[in-house]
Amino acid sequence: MSPQASLPEPLLRFLSRRPGARLEKIHAEASRRSFYRVRCGRRTRVAMVYPEPAPGETARFCSLQALYRRCGLRVPEVEAVLGAQVVLQEDLGDRLLQQAWRDAGARLRRRLLAQCLEILERLAAVPPSLAPVRLDAARRKWEMDFFLAHFLPRYPRPAVGAGALRRQLYRLVDVLEPEAVFAHRDFHSRNLLLLNGELALVDFQDSLLAPRFYDLVSLAYDSYLDLGRERAALFPGLAAAGADRGLRQLRLTALQRNIKALGTFAFQAFERRHRVYLRYIPRTVRHVREHLAVLQDPRFNEIAKYFLQLEISDT
Repeated sequence: MSPQASLPEPLLRFLSRRPGARLEKIHAEASRRSFYRVRCGRRTRVAMVYPEPAPGETARFCSLQALYRRCGLRVPEVEAVLGAQVVLQEDLGDRLLQQAWRDAGARLRRRLLAQCLEILERLAAVPPSLAPVRLDAARRKWEMDFFLAHFLPRYPRPAVGAGALRRQLYRLVDVLEPEAVFAHRDFHSRNLLLLNGELALVDFQDSLLAPRFYDLVSLAYDSYLDLGRERAALFPGLAAAGADRGLRQLRLTALQRNIKALGTFAFQAFERRHRVYLRYIPRTVRHVREHLAVLQDPRFNEIAKYFLQLEISDT
C-alpha cells in the first residue's frame, strides 16, 4: 500500500495540486501527531497531522501560535489548516538546541543561553489570563501517580513502599508556590530549534499557567542535555540576590518536574516500546539526587532513600 494511502484527504488534495510535491516523514519519538516535510521544488513546509480529526486541537494550536507571535516569540508561521486534521506550517529545519549545543564553542553557548533567557522573560510576560489551563496541584499530583504507576514497578526498591512515596510526593506538590506565570510547559533542548542563529520554539500547544520556575528548570535540568557549569547562567538574578526562598522553590519545582519526566520516560520505554527514552533516565536520576542533596529536607526522606538506592547506569 502506498505510504500516502492513510493520509487525510485534504492533505492528499493539497499534494495533488502541486505536481512533483514529495513527502518526507519526520521522526517524532513520543507525539501522537505525525510530521512530514513537504517539498515543492526548492520550498519546504511541515505538515503536522493529527491521528484523527481534531478541530479543537488544531484551533488551540493556531490560537497559541498567534499569541506567541504577538508576544514576540519565534514560532513557525501557520500557512494553512487543511480540514480538521492537518496544520501546514513554516519549516524551521531540524537543528535542535540539543545538537547545536554539543557542537558549539564557549562563545556560541553563551549566546544561546542569553537567547533562552530572553525567551523565558517573554513567556513570563504573557498575561496569565491568556493561559488556556492551569498546571494546578491536582494535575501535578496526577503526574506523581503516573510516576508511581510506570516508573516504580520497573525500578522497585524493597525498602521503600509506594504508599510512603506517594505521601511525600504529594507533600512535594503541596509545598510548591501556586501557579502564577504563563509557561510553554516543555521548554527543553528538543523543543528549541536553531535557524540562522535564532532560537525558535515548537511543541507549544500544551502551554498553560504554571509555577514561576517551571520553564526555567525544564531547561536548566534538562533530561536531554546536560548544561553542566554553564547552567548557573540561567538564574544569575536569583544567585546575585541571595534569594534563598527563590532558589529553594526553584529546586523544589525542578525536583517535581524531573520526577514527572521519569514517569513519562518509563511509560514511553516500556508501554509504548520507544526504548530510546531509557538513555535519558540516568541523567534525570542524577538531577533528582542533586536536588535532594541541596534541599536536605526531612519531609522527603523516603524520596531520597528511594533514589539513593536506585542502580541505574548510562546505556
